[in-house]
Amino acid sequence: MYELQQISATTLSLPEDNYIYSIAPCAPGALAAISSDDSLRIFDVNLDLGTSVISPKSHNEGVTCLRSYSTSDSQLVTTGGRDGKAKLWDIRAGSMVLEIETNKNFPVLSVACNPHTNTIVTGTELVSSQAVVALWDIRSANAPRLQYVESHNDDITELQYHPTQHNILLSGSTDGLVNVYDTTITDEDDALVQVINHGSVHHAGFLSNSAIYALSHDEHFSVHPVTNPDSTEQEPEPEPVEFNDLREPLACEYVVQLCMGAQVPFIAAGNKIDKRLDLVPLISGPNWQFDQENLWRLPGAHGEEVVRSVYLDDKTQSVFTCGEDGYVRAWKPNGGENQAQTGFKSSRPKERKQKDRFRPY
Repeated sequence: MYELQQISATTLSLPEDNYIYSIAPCAPGALAAISSDDSLRIFDVNLDLGTSVISPKSHNEGVTCLRSYSTSDSQLVTTGGRDGKAKLWDIRAGSMVLEIETNKNFPVLSVACNPHTNTIVTGTELVSSQAVVALWDIRSANAPRLQYVESHNDDITELQYHPTQHNILLSGSTDGLVNVYDTTITDEDDALVQVINHGSVHHAGFLSNSAIYALSHDEHFSVHPVTNPDSTEQEPEPEPVEFNDLREPLACEYVVQLCMGAQVPFIAAGNKIDKRLDLVPLISGPNWQFDQENLWRLPGAHGEEVVRSVYLDDKTQSVFTCGEDGYVRAWKPNGGENQAQTGFKSSRPKERKQKDRFRPY
């Protein structure tokens, strides 16, 4: 086990009794944050350098989600809100550059971004027995260029693109399903190339080009192989790895999310009673498993409050967390630069190749 120490903390100048939903990278050396006051704020990774308020009210009826849309020549972030809108913000200009409005203003609960195809995807709350995955071309965003309206029958809580195949999109929902689509196909039935039944989805995404993870709202976790729809071989598909409830094996009370490091993913597992957060490496070879001997521990974490979001900054070898105590906190390894480098990367063997709505815990 390695131990991190808190090196700085900030409230981002939030009004009292507010807390921070999520943080995400938005520019070199800077992170974005959305909070319970519905603001969108930008702050330097050196937390002592202050905060910029991009919008004190990013959405009229509650901001819900945040994703980076940054490219090599732009610094953009996307937010979604309960007002039925997704917005694209230019960090350099400090202003909104695009507003997308869902059909009948269905509340937006999740977004995904693909700069390679100029696409923002919105996932909505279930309204009138319909939850919609809509793909929008930001160059012509008056109407979605593609919609999937029958694949989920409850709130869409997660959206993510495949790491290398820009036509492959994943969605997760509280209906228990993780769906994978080929977005070059307009017919919804034909576009759906894989369906995973996991349980009410808190988070889901691609671990790699060939693996999908799913985390439920009751802390059940699993890893599934990505199917190849073009395969003609009759070999059986590899079986998924079912970890079931992570709370006992990881000695935690709740799971925040899965975090992607430079070489290894980590499960962020929180314990309010013990006031700690553990980052547990998830390694493959030959089977997916947790490397608890090399976990990173953040003692104190956010006290007795829930940690909401975690970001691993491999460039600075730092960990950033935010939570319901209203703070962003920065952490570094106790052992200095060498331990930081080995700790972030040594765990992976060489491969064979309103508070009620958003409180998920």
